[in-house]
Amino acid sequence: MQGLPDIIDADAAHTETLADVLADAFAEDPVMNWVLPAQSLYPEFFHLLVRDVFLPGGIMHYESAERGAALWLPPGGSFTVPPSLALAGLFARLLLRCGPAPILRIPQQGRVFDRHHPKAPHYHLVFVGARQSCQGLGVGSALIKQGLRICDQQHMPAYLESSNEKNVPLYQRHGFEVIAEEAMPGGGPKAWFMWREAR
Repeated sequence: MQGLPDIIDADAAHTETLADVLADAFAEDPVMNWVLPAQSLYPEFFHLLVRDVFLPGGIMHYESAERGAALWLPPGGSFTVPPSLALAGLFARLLLRCGPAPILRIPQQGRVFDRHHPKAPHYHLVFVGARQSCQGLGVGSALIKQGLRICDQQHMPAYLESSNEKNVPLYQRHGFEVIAEEAMPGGGPKAWFMWREAR
């Protein structure tokens, strides 16, 4: 039996671990499944995000037993994936496997999220998750707490988008409050937009 979650900082050496953990954690996520309905591409997707977005300008944590991971952006950080051959390849494989629908849904989802993104400076919890076999063991809570320590040391608020209703109470227990909710276009799944005041 594994003990209490031990959360540590991640770096480039942990790229594959972060991608693998988050791909597993988000395999059944309603919004992820709507935007990218090809779970076999999730490890590649998260690898790309870690390498091109969070390694250069983010904050990355993982659980030492590789049960969970979290990716944050600091105030002023941008969740923008720069153009690359790897990104083009991912889109090509998505198009081949799922047709044009996901290519159209990506900007639709982006517009919904942009509409609710706060203007005030904040830390942004972009992804946090535990492997499906490890959910309910406190891994997610430990990861959230680790990031919130940074927010509180800097006296900064925090923000996240919850793409799964069952996770909303978890975030509320850590001080986040729902500031908006909206469904994706065309009868897609709902997302909850949550804010935690500076402490």
